[in-house]
Amino acid sequence: MSNFTSRTGRPESKALSAAVSAVLATASGAAIAQTEAPPPETALGEVIVTATRRAERLQDVSESISAFDSDAIAMRGLQQMDDIVKYIPGMSLAQREPGGTTLVFRGVAASGTEFGGVPSSALYLDEQPITQGGRNPDPRFIDIERVEALRGPQGTLYGASSQSGTLRVITAKPDPAAFDAWVEGQVTSVSGGSEGYDVSAMINLPLGGDRVALRLVGFAAEDAGYIDNVLSDSPGGTYDNSNVVDEDVNSARTTGGRAALRFDVTDNFDVTLSGIYQGLSTDGHGDLSGDVGDLQQVRFEKESLDDDWYQLALTANASLSFADLVVSASYFDRDFAYEADATDYEASLDSSGFVSYDFGDDPRGFATNNELTEITNFEARLQSNNDAESRWSWLAGVFYSKEESHTEFNSYVRGYPATESFTYFNEYEQNLTGNSLDPTDRWWLGVYDSELEQKALFGEIGFDVTENFTITAGGRWFDYERFFALLQEKPPGFTGASRTDDAVDTSESGSVFKLNLTYRVDDDRMVYATYSEGFRVGGNNPVKPSSILPREFSSDTLTNMEIGAKSEWLDNRLRLNVAAYLMEWDDFAVQIEDPQEDFFQLGYINLPTAEIKGIETEFQFVINDAWQIDGTLGWNEAEVSEATAIVLDPAFDPVFVSAGARLPLTPDWTATLGIEFRPRGQLLNAQPFARLDIAYVGESVTSLAGIQSVINPGDVETLDAYDTGDFRVGLEGEDWSAALFVDNVWDERAQTFLSDRWAVRRESVNRPRTIGLQFRKDF
Repeated sequence: MSNFTSRTGRPESKALSAAVSAVLATASGAAIAQTEAPPPETALGEVIVTATRRAERLQDVSESISAFDSDAIAMRGLQQMDDIVKYIPGMSLAQREPGGTTLVFRGVAASGTEFGGVPSSALYLDEQPITQGGRNPDPRFIDIERVEALRGPQGTLYGASSQSGTLRVITAKPDPAAFDAWVEGQVTSVSGGSEGYDVSAMINLPLGGDRVALRLVGFAAEDAGYIDNVLSDSPGGTYDNSNVVDEDVNSARTTGGRAALRFDVTDNFDVTLSGIYQGLSTDGHGDLSGDVGDLQQVRFEKESLDDDWYQLALTANASLSFADLVVSASYFDRDFAYEADATDYEASLDSSGFVSYDFGDDPRGFATNNELTEITNFEARLQSNNDAESRWSWLAGVFYSKEESHTEFNSYVRGYPATESFTYFNEYEQNLTGNSLDPTDRWWLGVYDSELEQKALFGEIGFDVTENFTITAGGRWFDYERFFALLQEKPPGFTGASRTDDAVDTSESGSVFKLNLTYRVDDDRMVYATYSEGFRVGGNNPVKPSSILPREFSSDTLTNMEIGAKSEWLDNRLRLNVAAYLMEWDDFAVQIEDPQEDFFQLGYINLPTAEIKGIETEFQFVINDAWQIDGTLGWNEAEVSEATAIVLDPAFDPVFVSAGARLPLTPDWTATLGIEFRPRGQLLNAQPFARLDIAYVGESVTSLAGIQSVINPGDVETLDAYDTGDFRVGLEGEDWSAALFVDNVWDERAQTFLSDRWAVRRESVNRPRTIGLQFRKDF
């Protein structure tokens, strides 16, 4: 977070060393001139958050929360989720190609990735959850008011996908009081890669009478590519990939915009209507092939990815005589599609020896995936006014959500009608029905339709037992209905045993609760203890009739016991927050493969219990009016707490998971250290600044030991620890700013995910060293 506030409303930085002053002076050919302006306050600034559904100082909220306002976002150059995750203890992000993003809080994850599952952590865009299991959208941080990371179960206020935590992206709202506008641009160059750019603009227009305002935002960017598709022979050595060899194949183009109209109907009632659009397009995927050179991959077919989504939202706020009312309705629509090379995958099937996978001599092929998602939400909540005379506070609300999804996955083999596999299935179909299959290169079709409808009543009530001691209790009653239909044909049109056509309905209702005890030692220090619960909805397994996987799996629950302290010292120059937690994850669902030989089927089962414990610490220290340091430290141990042997069928070996098996995707240790520096005086009539951030990410694993999945069917893979550094230096004038930045200063190459999804090792890595220039003009 930023702490000082400059005259322009942007962050007062304090980083690096005294040498930065000399560097700035040398570069400009002029010494830094001292001014008569008084030095800035040597005290920490305040950030207002709405994590508890009401506006409060971050330090007054007795929960483990990290928050980044617009100043902090700008100072660190944060643009999307993978930029911000390293600054949040207890939060991790697994990214696999193509487009698979899994958000994890406090180690609550069971699989490296999941198909058709419900996530344990929620992503909110303003008032709407837009979470999608294993494939979260990634809103660009353009004109963002604040990002809040709520760690631990948020089930009472935020619902099912907030089982272990919630990440909230809150956009800046129209302001009827004043005109405002800015434009910003940057250019970047990636080590070993190409060049990129990012341009954006905002205008806030009061439309008369201080009652109406329109805010418009637009942006376009190209993220530089750095992965090369290199020349290689095919798996069987009969052809090569020369027709698709290219450099920097993972460059990504992003465009988007936002329009928001606010109408202050009265002094006590306002309405905001907003629309947001974002589109992403790439000509390749950013994962490496594990057996070739640095930042290289081998693909035999053209790859691409397109991700387009928009959100429409209406929010009304009313201040009544006895309470505040908030009503929001929103609609989210997403079209996600990719094309991926599947040559290695199909070659591995061809070598299995089964005639159903006899794709001919050295097959070549690709896969396509198209997902359509619609999410509709409605929420209304009534909450007590911030009345200093009352010892009571309360909140009550209703929630409704409906998510509908349609996915079609196709896999192709070039020249498939001429293969033994097609001949086998065609003759089988002729004998079975008298019909012939249509000749096509498509050998696999999967169609998946799902619908999740949720209803909930929720509330919290707080009571000040004394001036310093408060008890808060909350609860949420939920009811959900889930439908999942699956159609799989190998090949399309075949009606024999390899075909799956199934649909299952499930429903469940229940309650989760929360109890918080807070003691305020004084205005600057508090301690708290929390018991909270989170839940994740269960579902169904549409499967082939001969599958031994269960037809349904139950919802799982997370119980959290947490103690924490928030404190400020040395006349508010030092801020220290710490939280320790112990969580139990009961009946947690994990996706596995049906163990039958030559039989592909995915489904979920419930495992008994996992235990998760950890510590999260954040600090900020203003040394003087020029220097500040800040940092975080997180430790997490997430393990299966009891050995389990689940018998799916007596004829097959049980699914065995040993006690102590690590849960995936969460590093054991994380740490950050930031140094900000702002020398007294000015250069070129502007304030110099600099910041250095160092981040450490410890070891993690990609899958749960004992569970065979399409990601890591063999042994559990360990991702090594790594550290990175980001540096930014620049000038800030009254109505402009400029910065030079270097991200990943020492060009650390870190594995962020490993996958055998396509039958060969593919690695996701962090972005190499990136150098950039940024300029902003305010109007």
